[in-house]
Amino acid sequence: MKRMKNKKGAIGIIFFFIILFVILILGFVTAILWSAIDIVSDEVTPIMEDLGVIGGANVSEASENTIGVADTFVQALPWIIAVGYVLALIFTLVFVFVVGYSPHPAFIAFYFMLMILLVFGCIIISNIYQDIYTGTDEMASRLQEQTILSYMLLYSPMIMFTIAIIGGILMFSRRSDSEGGGSGGGGYGI
Repeated sequence: MKRMKNKKGAIGIIFFFIILFVILILGFVTAILWSAIDIVSDEVTPIMEDLGVIGGANVSEASENTIGVADTFVQALPWIIAVGYVLALIFTLVFVFVVGYSPHPAFIAFYFMLMILLVFGCIIISNIYQDIYTGTDEMASRLQEQTILSYMLLYSPMIMFTIAIIGGILMFSRRSDSEGGGSGGGGYGI
């Protein structure tokens, strides 16, 4: 009886690293965008709440109910962003586990090459973030308020390296579907 071979190749490995890098870039962009929105919100909210009555309409009360609520939401966003970032990183490992992708051991060198590229990308993003984070301007103070996300971005090379190692262990230590699938020890029928 002929067995079907696993023909997926390295596409699962490539997707894994693309997802990790996209999460890193989204975290960086989101942190910068939140800082800009927070600066604007802190400038606009007091002005809008002090307008008073214009033409018989109490604009201050209306802006307090709209812009004041939006400002409260903006102030809560750092925790939401940080939790979303951490959950996205955890999702990548769950994704590897659930999909059950088990590449051939010949792809280990390719995996390590992509892992090194990911770490270099993390170092670049981390250095850019650190340059903005350690500044003395308004943007730096807003980034310093985001303690969890700032920590995750500043130490992203080590965090992503750890996630890549765990993901590699999950990928390469499981048996492929063509070798009887899923249970038992050894990767790809080894």
